[in-house]
Amino acid sequence: MSRKSLTSLFAILVVACSSAPEDVGQSNAPVDYICSEAPTVTLDGIPAYAFCGNTYVWSNNGVDTKSASGGSGWVRTEGGYGYQCVEYAIRYTHFKFGTSVGWGINYADQMCATHPASMSKTTTPVHGDLMIFGAGSCGASAQAGHVAVVDVVSATTVGVVQENPAAKHTYNRSCASCFLHDAKNVGDPCTAAPKDGLYCGQSPRLGPGGTKDTLYDCVAGATKTKTACASGCTVEAPGTDDTCTAPDAGSDASSPGDAAPTSDAAIIEDASPPPAPPPPPQDDAGTGGVGTDGGCSMASTHTNANGFVAVLFGAILLAYRRRRDRR
Repeated sequence: MSRKSLTSLFAILVVACSSAPEDVGQSNAPVDYICSEAPTVTLDGIPAYAFCGNTYVWSNNGVDTKSASGGSGWVRTEGGYGYQCVEYAIRYTHFKFGTSVGWGINYADQMCATHPASMSKTTTPVHGDLMIFGAGSCGASAQAGHVAVVDVVSATTVGVVQENPAAKHTYNRSCASCFLHDAKNVGDPCTAAPKDGLYCGQSPRLGPGGTKDTLYDCVAGATKTKTACASGCTVEAPGTDDTCTAPDAGSDASSPGDAAPTSDAAIIEDASPPPAPPPPPQDDAGTGGVGTDGGCSMASTHTNANGFVAVLFGAILLAYRRRRDRR
């Protein structure tokens, strides 16, 4: 092998192990620039992504994500461990309420004691609050605990959206070490509903916090179910239930009656989270601030591409020297 051939081969190795530049920018649909995956579940327009490897997570709108800063407006919601429970909690609250991303924690179960000034503990959780699990509580990590974002609340259970694993789930309220509420969180829009019924998120008869083109089933001042209306939501006259807008003729969109409600009532289990889908989640050391690496589990499985290239190059160089010595 000549020196010229060796140099060319090394150049190919370097190029092959280098990452292509990531696209940057805001999109109309959720764009995961890190793993190119579709959202597993979405709450208030902010998607939860499935774990796909250890990486930094940055976002400029709560929807698009990237493994490095895209410039002005991009904030870091994870410090090297990918889509984890803390990452989603920090990304959701920051882009929904403006909560600081600097939590100064090492684990999720520390969030009850250490949190931004706009957050406070509450015993009456509402939509958008955080549910914190102590270490080992209801299936949470025995070392780091867990955190999820509250969606629907009943007298005894809480429906949440979470990462690691990315899913909707329902837990018993007793699983929580605490609930955290941001001062800017106005809570469940159904609290202002004049009577039980169906209301569009943009209806003036609902309280603030409703999601546009989402149909809320309000019962006793609380959201029972929510249905995303694919073709929009029609606000009807007072006294008449609002409806999901019928799709245009010839459209492939499902009829409003085909839309599945997003209630978690049908999946209540024994207060234990669902088993993580294969492969099992890796590290959950999400970070919302410099110097913190809090999360849900800490079993490290990091890889080092640069080290692999170095070892491979060394092997090629050794083979070249041996061939040269034989001549």
